[in-house]
Amino acid sequence: MKQLVMMLVIGLVAAGAAYAAQGQDTVSGYLIDLRCAAQHAGEADFAATHNKECLLMDKCVKSGYGVLTTDNKLVKFDNQGNREALKLIKATDKDKDWKVTVTGKVTGEQIAVTSIALQQ
Repeated sequence: MKQLVMMLVIGLVAAGAAYAAQGQDTVSGYLIDLRCAAQHAGEADFAATHNKECLLMDKCVKSGYGVLTTDNKLVKFDNQGNREALKLIKATDKDKDWKVTVTGKVTGEQIAVTSIALQQ
């Protein structure tokens, strides 16, 4: 009986994990604030050299954040993503080369962020 219950619990956990993973997208690129993205995204190497000081400037924080992909597509974060990005920026002493992988649901040009991770 215990084995049957355990198998049912494991099955339910696996099904729940599979369900949660459905509808999730992954976007990789450079973390950038929307203010600088609008002004500089087309400049060669701008995203790679964009620094922490700029990412934390009041105007840049207020503009929100997003990911600039390698094909120069900007995917904007939702409010939760903006909060997560700000926490990530403040939590590290990294200065430049803010390559990230973002997971969430992409709708149009925006992602409802569930996680942001620095790439190594």
